[in-house]
Amino acid sequence: MRNREQEHCLSGVEFLLYVCRMKLMRHLPNALTLANLTCGSVAAVLIAQSFDNTLAVFLIFVAAIFDLLDGAAARLLRVNGEMGKQLDSLADVVSFGLAPAVIIYTMLERGLPAETQWLKYAAFINVACAALRLARFNTQESGQTTFNGMPSPANGIFWASLLAITAWEKHQLQSSLIEVDLNWPVQLVLTLLIATSALMVSNIRMFSFKFKPGGWSTNKTPLAFLILAAAIIVSSLILLNSLLMAIPVIVMAYILFSLTSHFLNPTA
Repeated sequence: MRNREQEHCLSGVEFLLYVCRMKLMRHLPNALTLANLTCGSVAAVLIAQSFDNTLAVFLIFVAAIFDLLDGAAARLLRVNGEMGKQLDSLADVVSFGLAPAVIIYTMLERGLPAETQWLKYAAFINVACAALRLARFNTQESGQTTFNGMPSPANGIFWASLLAITAWEKHQLQSSLIEVDLNWPVQLVLTLLIATSALMVSNIRMFSFKFKPGGWSTNKTPLAFLILAAAIIVSSLILLNSLLMAIPVIVMAYILFSLTSHFLNPTA
């Protein structure tokens, strides 16, 4: 009799633990989103304090991973909600809008002559466009397999990869007595600023990696892009002995793939 009472007691405790665990798990997506926000915030501060900071670059890439995981966790746990959607966009504005804007600001500050230093404030056009892009995304219907405009994580990863290249080159030359100018050309930075900002607020369809049923025939673009991305990574490792060099090329390939798909299939 006592054994039965103990079994009932244990099963009750186990049930309560299970319920508590499930309630905690429901907060996992938002916790991942807040981790994304934290990484982006710390990255922005580190870049402002010390340009080409390796940890800052790493944190932006980690923020992108958290951004990927929070959506997957929400779908898995079936806890998609308006709060999570809004929180995700707020985090993305910081990690993939503000942090890249600080990178651009610092690049321009280091390259502009004294009389045109005011141009460095143009960098914050990038965060404004990221915010506009995310606000528009929140008003669109869910379940779409394409994006209108370049996703803000692609913007963040692109600028972080440029900073990563600079940080890597600095690391490689630290033991060298040769002084090398690692500043990016101002004209190139301004051109990339305009291009990435305009792409985020454009109506150009950018494909996503939400695969549809039907195999190759219905997923030609993302699958072909993944093959190209793998080829770029292998080529970068063989020819340049660096994975970092492949990242901005992959982002530009993503943009070109999307542009090609958009203009070849205007009614898709």
